[in-house]
Amino acid sequence: MSLAAPLALALTALAIPIIIFYILKVRLRRVPISTNLFWRQLYDEKPPRSIWQYLRHLLSLLVQLLFIALLVLAVADPSFSWQLLQARRIVVVIDNSASMRAADVLPSRFEAAIENALATADGLRFRDEMAIVLAGPEPEVVIGMSGHIPTLKRALRSINISDNPTKLRPAIEFAQQLVGEHPHGEVLVFTDGCSKEERPGSGAESLESGAESLESGAESPDPGDKGSDSSSPVPPSSVRPSILHRRIFGSAEAGNIGITQFQVRRSLIDPLGYEVLVRVHNASENAVKARLELELDGAPVDVLPLDLAPDGVFTRALEKTSLAGGTLIARLTEIPADNNSLKTDDTAWAILPPREIQNVLIVSNNLFLRKVFEANPLVRVSVVEEFPDTWPTSGIIVLHRDVPQKLPPGNLLVVDPQNDSDLWTVGESLVNPIIIKQDAASPLMTYVRLDNVIMPQAKQLHFTAAPHVLAGSLSGDPVYAEVKRTSGKCLVLSVNINEGDLAFRTAFPIMMTNSLGWFAGRQGELRPALQTGAVTEVDLVDANVRAAEVLQLRSPVGELQPLVVRGNRGQENQEQPDSIGATPSVSLPPLDAVGLWSVVRKSDAVRKSDAVRKSDAVRKSDARPLAEIAVNLSDVSESDLRTPVELLPKNKPAILAASWLSRPLWFYLAVVACLLTVVEWWLHQRRMIA
Repeated sequence: MSLAAPLALALTALAIPIIIFYILKVRLRRVPISTNLFWRQLYDEKPPRSIWQYLRHLLSLLVQLLFIALLVLAVADPSFSWQLLQARRIVVVIDNSASMRAADVLPSRFEAAIENALATADGLRFRDEMAIVLAGPEPEVVIGMSGHIPTLKRALRSINISDNPTKLRPAIEFAQQLVGEHPHGEVLVFTDGCSKEERPGSGAESLESGAESLESGAESPDPGDKGSDSSSPVPPSSVRPSILHRRIFGSAEAGNIGITQFQVRRSLIDPLGYEVLVRVHNASENAVKARLELELDGAPVDVLPLDLAPDGVFTRALEKTSLAGGTLIARLTEIPADNNSLKTDDTAWAILPPREIQNVLIVSNNLFLRKVFEANPLVRVSVVEEFPDTWPTSGIIVLHRDVPQKLPPGNLLVVDPQNDSDLWTVGESLVNPIIIKQDAASPLMTYVRLDNVIMPQAKQLHFTAAPHVLAGSLSGDPVYAEVKRTSGKCLVLSVNINEGDLAFRTAFPIMMTNSLGWFAGRQGELRPALQTGAVTEVDLVDANVRAAEVLQLRSPVGELQPLVVRGNRGQENQEQPDSIGATPSVSLPPLDAVGLWSVVRKSDAVRKSDAVRKSDAVRKSDARPLAEIAVNLSDVSESDLRTPVELLPKNKPAILAASWLSRPLWFYLAVVACLLTVVEWWLHQRRMIA
């Protein structure tokens, strides 16, 4: 036995005054009386004292001395060596993913898991330690190693369920690192088995082997080591913590139907059109009939009847038209109750980018240029043959052949320039240039190929500053380039479109359409809906924000968290984020809930109800967000609530319960001391009555 505070033994000196007070006798005071007749009679009638009456005072003294001894030992905090040797280090891994919302286990799988984890905390013995880790997209430590049960229980009750997918393997590996080489280390995993890692053939066998090893007392293999040989012995210097799976689930027949994919993008053919890709999975053993409803900013778009066979999949690509764009929502309705255990995947969101009318001023009478822009319903074309007295301050200016010496400010598209300007000088003619270089990563060259286009003639241009070459010839001269300047964007195409077949190829209208989107600042025709748990970076091109400005991220339920605007990585001049190449952006944390997330200015942030989201009409009246991100579950494993039969435990795992002497020894010493106080009080009362 060892003492935590040996100096506390000095408190045994308190027994000295107790003994002294018992030795001292009360001195009787002489009082004269008139007669002693009655006293003699009382003395003659008093029976002789029994042995118990003689020992009663001595027992009272011994009880009080024992009381002092127990209190002193309790303060000294004794502990046995076996308590230190048998102490456990436990890490509880909690699965708080979307599938844990299923209500086939009342009140839900997640609540049942928390109740089991609370029972585990109550079962801790003296010197045991416990930590709590969440199995989200990245392992998250809720609380480190602690033996204080109330603190652990508060931490468990503070865990909120999310819509993230489950990633058990990183969480288990992290938990094993927390346990280290402790001889009595345990990793308890509370999950429902609805994850890719738990499915047969994806490493679940190694995780399940840990549960068996805990019951048998053997060492379990590392579930993160995919290439380990189970027959090879574990080195004695490396003690592997046991793994026990505490799966919380209803049954292997739990059915659910959900939207597992939902994306929207602008059409590559129709300027007003958009394409929708939707996928619905029936993860059940029964055939299901339901309806899929689509709406755009509150207006119905389509209603599709669904008749899915067991494990059936519905996939459809829809083509629709809309100029304004907005929020596209897909909902599953009329679902049978026994096939709808999870509500999270019944709704999916997507962002359809709006189309805006652009003003284009063509300073030329070229028929090809006029027709290629007039064919676009999103363009308002104006044609002049001479330079205007005042240049427009907005829209796009298209210059053909004849260009002024000083180019006007604003967005410029220059085609086949014939004279010098402040940005270039015209050189010799290029005869039959062959395109050998294209910047395929640039949005200006999306779906454009110029290597097989006949170009009889082009101009050699010598730029005052090195341009961004979008298409270059065999001689190394730029044929299509982006010219950087401070007064606006500028594109230069040095090809003579009146000769050759460029104007008759599909590449030409696609090039012009790409340039319109680039001038307008659009980042692309697709704003993909993200999966829950994703981490992304959002460019704020049209937001008019500056670096280091504080914005806020608003969750689907209205919760706010701060964001800091920064410039491009590698940007040298972050003091001028409005300059060329200085696109402000914000990095978003993991998006752990389905719905619409938005980036707003701090003054525009409007909290929304945690229970009911605002209607579309009310949402439009709010300040316009700087950016919106659609987040969906989009995980087949999370939508499939059926626990694989291979993972179902054969026997119900025993719940860790506190045994005798689970508390420190001083606690029991104090309890015994209190009991002795009651005994001494009883003896004192007997003495007074006698």
